[in-house]
Amino acid sequence: MVTATQKRNARVEGGQINLIVPCNSGELVYVHRRVGPGNYREVGSRILKQGLLVPTGDYTAPLVHSAYCDDEVKNEPEFESVRETMKNRWLWVFNRNLWTDKGVYVFQDLEAKGLSEPLNLNELEKSLKGGREFNGIRFSEDGRVRFAPKELYVLGEHTPGYLLRDGFIIASFGKDGAEKIGKVSSKFRYHPVIDGVDVQEGQNPEQRVSALDVDLIGNRLGFYGDFDDNRNDYAFGVRP
Repeated sequence: MVTATQKRNARVEGGQINLIVPCNSGELVYVHRRVGPGNYREVGSRILKQGLLVPTGDYTAPLVHSAYCDDEVKNEPEFESVRETMKNRWLWVFNRNLWTDKGVYVFQDLEAKGLSEPLNLNELEKSLKGGREFNGIRFSEDGRVRFAPKELYVLGEHTPGYLLRDGFIIASFGKDGAEKIGKVSSKFRYHPVIDGVDVQEGQNPEQRVSALDVDLIGNRLGFYGDFDDNRNDYAFGVRP
């Protein structure tokens, strides 16, 4: 994240093309071109080898919001390419999700390990101790681990107004990011959808990763927390 004293507007910088997006009191810098197509770990590895950060949910929401909602830049070719990617493929969101019969744990996957390494429920719970809570969603002190109880999220179709309050969306994108995703979803004709894993009482937890897309005719935003890591998709690296 870059902080600056100048007015913070989304914009495109030349040279190695950077997409500059305002975020809270600073800016996030995304590198264009996109990385991919490739599976989750391949794309993540290529981003990390460039000395960049992989786009977790917290990093994905501001980019997508600018691409769809910022009138000053959304018609720039580089931001158009974000929308094109979401319409024709998926954007990897580097979150690992552990679905349990009590709710879902969301782990920001900064090392792009995907499903190659199992998440340990006891370690996740240990990370959440001493953290904070927002609307019933628990966050670890460093914000890297989140937990949304099952009663606070709904899989399937939503209204944009409900989407930004959904527990899984908040756990995946953070409070501010959830609001941005809700605004993006309102740009489409049909209501957004969330896919996940409904683990019944007594069943074993199931681990997945996340991705974001728009349907092929551009009418609906979809967030998927139930992907395996073998699809061939894309991501935009983030400057540290």
